[in-house]
This record gives sequence, structure tokens and C-alpha cells, in this order.
Amino acid sequence: MGGKHVGTGKHIYICTACLIIFSFLGCATGQRTDGNPDARKHLMLGRRLLAKEDFGSALRENRKVVSMVAAIPYADRALFNMGLIYAHHANPGRDYEKSRGYFGRLLREYPQSPLAVQARIWIGMLDALKKAEAEKQEAEAGEKELRQETAGLRQELKKRINAGKRILRSRRLLASGRYAEALRENVKILSMPESPFKDKALFNMGLIYAHFDNPDTDYKKSIAYFSKLISEYPQSPLAEQARIWVNVLNAIERAKQVDIEIEKKKKELAR
Repeated sequence: MGGKHVGTGKHIYICTACLIIFSFLGCATGQRTDGNPDARKHLMLGRRLLAKEDFGSALRENRKVVSMVAAIPYADRALFNMGLIYAHHANPGRDYEKSRGYFGRLLREYPQSPLAVQARIWIGMLDALKKAEAEKQEAEAGEKELRQETAGLRQELKKRINAGKRILRSRRLLASGRYAEALRENVKILSMPESPFKDKALFNMGLIYAHFDNPDTDYKKSIAYFSKLISEYPQSPLAEQARIWVNVLNAIERAKQVDIEIEKKKKELAR
């Protein structure tokens, strides 16, 4: 249970407390000569086994005492020992909840036991350990959440930096007349999930297809990219410029259509 994460300082404290209590119990046990001699034998054997850190065997000996109907003079001590066994720092099966349960049972069943005061102290200490562990786990969970949030922010920043680099590269390529390469850079930006510069990429693509030196100039494609920017990113600071470009390019397209119609009429009249 929770005891497995408690700090070394707390383990030392518990071990020291055990030694102090055992030294006290050694004197007290020796003074009891009444009651069931078999219960006393199991109790003493359980104490020796615990001293050797043979926790499983020690538990079995103390359980035998508790199960004896005529073991009342020793049952409270057996319950106390079982509480100590489950609280022991070297016990691989350490379980503070079980330890607290045995101390609590001692208080319920043997409220007049000379061990009652110590059992209450143990319960208080185990409750304090449980609270400290809960606080530690809460702090660790908060730290983990903070690390995840920080990692997320770093990842988002990395994405923004990469997208920003591509935007700058595409502008340099466009300025140097490398239109196809500039177009590819902006296509990559559009393909990046959650890219913060998609409106800029659309604007750049509109400029590339509108550029008069571009051998692949295509006003219709340019209008399509500017229109997409206006539709998908209406709050973009580039939206107003995109609207101006759309109006200008539409006017050029209409003028081209007029020229085409005039040339067509001229050819018809020349026949």
C-alpha cells in the first residue's frame, strides 16, 4: 500500500519507534505469567521471528494467539505485534492500512489494555503518513501535468518556428523569382496540422500565381487562393488585402474577356 513510497526519514523514524516499543514490551511480556502458556509460547516465538525479520512466520505465530479462546491475557499484545509487523520498514509486504486495522482492533476489543495508548499513537502516526503520501502523490501528479503542459507548449513553439521558417523561405524564393520552389514551401505549410500561418501561405500562393514574371501565371488560381483566405480566415490581417487582390484580378479577367470578344468581332467583320 502507501508505505512503499514513504521517504527514508520516515522509515528510520518508524524503525526507531519499533525498537523503543520492543524494548518496553520485552520487560512487560516477561512480567506476564498468568493465562495460557501455549499462547505465551507463540507470542514469544513471534517476537523472536520478528526480530529476525521473518515477517510471515511472525504473523502466523501471532495469529495463533489471537485465535485462541483462552488467550485473552496475550491477544492484545498479539494484535499489537501484527500492527508492528505490517508497519515495519523492512517488510516487503508492508501495508499501513492493515497495520492501522490491527491497532484499531486492539482499541476496540481491549480498550483497557496497557498497549492502548501506544496503539493510538501508532494510528495517529500512520494517518499522518497516509496524509503525507496523498499530498506527495498529488504534488507528483501536478508536476507530471505541468511537465506535459510544458512539453505541449514546446512542441507548439517548435511547430510555429518551423512554419515561420518556411514562410520566410517562401518569400525569399518568391523575391528571387523561384516561383515553383516558393509554391512548394507554401503547400507544405498548408499541410502542417494546426499551422498558425496558413492564411499567410494562402496569401503567398495568391501572389505567386498573380506575379507577372511567373511563367505559370494564373489569375484564376490566384483568385481562388485569395478567396479561400477570405472565407477560412476572415479575421486574418491579410483578409482585406486579399479582397483588394480579388477585385483587381477579377477586373483584369473581365478586361481580358472584353479583349477576347473584341478580337472575335474583328475577325467576324473581316470575313
